[in-house]
Amino acid sequence: MADTQTILAMILSITAGLMIWYILRLRQNRRMNIFEDLEEYSGLAKNPEELMDPDDKALDELDRLLSKEFESEE
Repeated sequence: MADTQTILAMILSITAGLMIWYILRLRQNRRMNIFEDLEEYSGLAKNPEELMDPDDKALDELDRLLSKEFESEE
């Protein structure tokens, strides 16, 4: 009859094998999702007309960035 140490070694080996298989399967699924996302990406804006009219938040952010840039030059 097998001793306890041999049984535990077999259980740990099976567990390690299952964990490696699971990690490789996750990695493969993520790679497939990345390729699918790249195929759908066109690089075009969803609503390019909206980019022509900045909102107040965008103007405030631009003002903050410009004043920060001018302060660093002084």
